[in-house]
Amino acid sequence: MGKVPDIAWNPRLGPGANARRQLPRLVSAYFAEVRQLLAADPVPAELHAVRLASKRLRYTLELFRSCYGPGLETRLKSLQRLQEILGEVNDCAAAERLIVAVLPPSPARSRLAGYLRRRASAKAFSLRREWNEVFDAPGREHWWLEYLKKARTAPDRRL
Repeated sequence: MGKVPDIAWNPRLGPGANARRQLPRLVSAYFAEVRQLLAADPVPAELHAVRLASKRLRYTLELFRSCYGPGLETRLKSLQRLQEILGEVNDCAAAERLIVAVLPPSPARSRLAGYLRRRASAKAFSLRREWNEVFDAPGREHWWLEYLKKARTAPDRRL
């Protein structure tokens, strides 16, 4: 996946003002990157980049919980759902790599590796469905961006 946009944190502004200015850009870049990667029809192992980007975005957003209301929790839960599916894809792909690396060639190894490959593909299909029908359904990016532009101005507590 591409480079994460640089954050131009202004130390003269509080966390809420910086969140309003920066988080929508991060989320917009995330949507663009994931769309681009999924359009390339990656194999399950290549979805690990989406998993890392999703983690990075979620952890960044969690830093700003005090600047938002319960709507942020709703958004974080949808991001966590993607992460869960991505984790399942990654577990299957990693287990297949391990099986192939550790076990000597045999019919049993082939069956197990095949099962893990099919399971990873099924989970990758679930990810695409979750992305297209829920996370990136029409209007969802706008739903994220408009919410993030409305961070509360908190008392002068610096992050």
